[in-house]
Amino acid sequence: MTPHPFSVIHAPNSHIRLIIAFAFAAVAAITATAQSERKIFLPGQRAVIFDERLSALRARPDVKAPLKQRMRRGRRVGVLGANTAKDGAKFFRVAVSRNTRGWVLADAVIRPGVAADAEKLMKLIEKTEDEFTKARLAKLCAEEFRSTEFAPKSLILLARSAEVAAERLSRDAKRRSGVPEPNAGMSRRNVMLNYVGLDRYNRIGVTFDYDEAADRVVYDGEAYRELLRRYPRSAEARTARESAGKEVQ
Repeated sequence: MTPHPFSVIHAPNSHIRLIIAFAFAAVAAITATAQSERKIFLPGQRAVIFDERLSALRARPDVKAPLKQRMRRGRRVGVLGANTAKDGAKFFRVAVSRNTRGWVLADAVIRPGVAADAEKLMKLIEKTEDEFTKARLAKLCAEEFRSTEFAPKSLILLARSAEVAAERLSRDAKRRSGVPEPNAGMSRRNVMLNYVGLDRYNRIGVTFDYDEAADRVVYDGEAYRELLRRYPRSAEARTARESAGKEVQ
């Protein structure tokens, strides 16, 4: 039987169009990834949002001014100026993107290299009761104030907070995973370390391991090891050795 002429003419073209479509999709995905990973330049003095309770970006330096957006903890901003409201509250004018500017309470912001800001952040960490929030703030302090005395202190607080969190995460993971020996050939370690409760810690760079003998999630001690690498002569380094033992030697 003679093939239909249109099938001969258009089939190869359809195949080519499909290949081209896939190629464009791949290029678009790569471009989007590159753009998302590329750091956006922000004018002004580098600063970081650390207190979400006060992190409202407003149109004017006034707590009653229109809200532009709520900035999350860890958001990088550029400080462009300062102003004091009639009630005495201090505001920073900040850049949060290439085109977005606004005013935020100064108490919501820390500036790397400013000792008073490091002390302010440390006090908030010590007062924070939620272990995840404490770990996140401590990690922020360790990253933004590496050359200060607060960095090794924050690493100790980070490690201890993660250790406390590991106890709760173990209980939750066991309750969710059920019997100690999973079916279908799944290892207990893989099940426990894939518990959804670990996800938010993983996103901020705090990771855990699995103690097979005790069947529990444990903190992997990375903050202790970082402390010993960066600040081996600090008083906190001695505490890290005593707390983590041979694991960080």
